[in-house]
Amino acid sequence: MSDVEMPSEVKDTIVIAEDSPPNRKILAHLLQKLGFNVVACEHGGDAWTALNDPKHGHVICVISDIMMPTMDGLELLRKIRGQENLAATPVILVTAMSEKDYIAQAKELKVSGYILKPVTFQRVTSKLQEIFPKRVFPKIAA
Repeated sequence: MSDVEMPSEVKDTIVIAEDSPPNRKILAHLLQKLGFNVVACEHGGDAWTALNDPKHGHVICVISDIMMPTMDGLELLRKIRGQENLAATPVILVTAMSEKDYIAQAKELKVSGYILKPVTFQRVTSKLQEIFPKRVFPKIAA
């Protein structure tokens, strides 16, 4: 018998791709309060690397800003949908109302949903509840 205690439950991981440091910090904080491991990335390229790195554990969802430098949210979504082992991963795009052209493209790529800016605890939890209807989320104020 080992003296090392194994966690009874491995936390699910959500990868964030957001180029705005304040928005990235808010999203990470909200998701951690909901009990997720969070991998916070500055752009889609970093998120893509994280998704393909086994050290991040079981990634159950990606939340990505649409407009970012290096690799935007649509390109990240396109890459996820094009890779067999990731294709079914839910992808939520964070968007401003002015990004209607991008939203149409995202729909063609089978985006899982949207969170409108500004990002709030209620918007994040309600979107995650839609995607994971059997999951119970804590009712905590941000």
